[in-house]
Amino acid sequence: MTTIPSASLLGPVSRDAHPTFTETEAVLEAEACLQCGGPCNSAPCVGSCPAGIDIPGFIRDIAQGRPVDAATKIFADNILGGTCARVCPVEVLCQGSCVLLKEGRRAIQIGRLQRFATDKGLEAGTAVAAPRPNSQRFASVGIIGAGPAGLACAAELAKLGYQVVVYEQRDFPGGLITRGIAPYKQQYRPLPEEVEQIKRLGVQLRFGVSVGTQITPAQLRQAHEAIFVGVGMGDDMPAKLPGEWLPNVWESLKFIEALKLGPTGGLAIGRRVAVIGGGNTAIDVAREAVMLHSTEATSANTAVDVARQSVMMGASEVVMLYRRSEADMPAFAHEIHAAKREGVKLMTQVAPLEFIGTDRVTGVRCIKMRLGAPDASGRPRPEPIPGSEFVVEADMVVKAIGQKPLLELFTSLGVEMKGSVVKVDDEMRTSVPNLFAGGDCINGGSTVVQAVRDGRKAALAIDRTLAGKARAPRRETPEPKIETDNGQVKHYQADYRLTTAPKLCKGCNICVTSCPTNTLALDQATKIIVKDTNTCVFCGMCEARCPDFAIWIQRGASDRARVFAKEGAPVS
Repeated sequence: MTTIPSASLLGPVSRDAHPTFTETEAVLEAEACLQCGGPCNSAPCVGSCPAGIDIPGFIRDIAQGRPVDAATKIFADNILGGTCARVCPVEVLCQGSCVLLKEGRRAIQIGRLQRFATDKGLEAGTAVAAPRPNSQRFASVGIIGAGPAGLACAAELAKLGYQVVVYEQRDFPGGLITRGIAPYKQQYRPLPEEVEQIKRLGVQLRFGVSVGTQITPAQLRQAHEAIFVGVGMGDDMPAKLPGEWLPNVWESLKFIEALKLGPTGGLAIGRRVAVIGGGNTAIDVAREAVMLHSTEATSANTAVDVARQSVMMGASEVVMLYRRSEADMPAFAHEIHAAKREGVKLMTQVAPLEFIGTDRVTGVRCIKMRLGAPDASGRPRPEPIPGSEFVVEADMVVKAIGQKPLLELFTSLGVEMKGSVVKVDDEMRTSVPNLFAGGDCINGGSTVVQAVRDGRKAALAIDRTLAGKARAPRRETPEPKIETDNGQVKHYQADYRLTTAPKLCKGCNICVTSCPTNTLALDQATKIIVKDTNTCVFCGMCEARCPDFAIWIQRGASDRARVFAKEGAPVS
């Protein structure tokens, strides 16, 4: 088993943001899924998942009492499916696209269902299919970085039969999953179990190996036919302000790492915490500080959780300092709302000038800002207001203002840069032959699931390059077919059918307003018509809502389309 940092053996430091379902809860939730998707148009949830997981398929497996089969589907598209079930911003991805939201109803809890299934699959130990016996390749691929992009690339290449070696400078895998994801989302598990699955595919992981120190880029090129760079970003950016050296002024990544991987009780949280920044990491730090203060039992707490939290020194006040308005904060809106609900205070249009204190930090001297003309990002440029300085008292400050790029490594590899990130083409290739890259190092910082997608996409591109194969053509969309039969109009996507009976329609328009894909309309005679058959996802909401029985669907046996997020096309 992959080594687990000590504190992780004890479980989450604070409450679990996405607690797992019981078996009964999972089945009931899964049965509520409308099983969207047709041969021409994917389910909206699938279209919003960067990994392109067959979400309706795995939910159907759960509803039918087969969670391990569900896990197999998940891990086939996302080798870190258990981790992503916990850390993905599902509110703006799959769940945010659920058709039930169209009617003001709650979305299916896809993230928690995915967690339930992957937990069952990891317990069974049979969730990941082994490489096919006839797929053995003789080429070797080196992976720099054991974060989500590197692990996903390694797993996909191993399944294709390649010999894969992952080089990681730290003593354990995970990248920002380990160092940058707040404990209330994920402490460390199930990453060790997921890494064990990857190792069983034949992937070698070499920890404590820094490229440029223990091994040179030239040695890597000599040992491997291709290289994938998935190193993410570096340490936190410095604030470059007076007093930054004072005790209890933390960098966000080191703060989260100490909270997750340090000895239990080893990190004393200040009574008043100031968090500088407006991104998701800043939100995570602020929420974690508030949670550590709370000792109130909830349905998700166990007696041990309450006991551990009750002895922690918690923050009585947490304030976020951000130089623009709340609307300009780069953090997800649902995270901001959750932080405010939990007691985090937002102090916007202020900028820090100095960290105050002698033997430790006691406050942050700030200045108020006004919003001026838009800058290069399109957001209003903050401008200081002369004479508006004030002090925010704080006995702990955490800086979350971004990460530094690993320029020294990129220079040694000789890759072309695009600003502070590695430049790649649509095949994830860098400017150096047979050297590919993905994850945060090519976009400056995104989600774990996007890094997984990058790694998997790069693996398939590496396979095409080394095997001399052409890119597979895109799956052809079935031609729509329309038939008229005794007053009924039958609209086909392969063997899926949407049937309307205009003679029965009284023009109430309920089906039109219920349709999540804008497929339906009323004609001049206020009778139901289908604008574009190929846009239908066969959710059945129109059929369920029509009081005249003038519209109904019939699902066939054809494969459903799977058009994924980010690029609007499957990983290939």
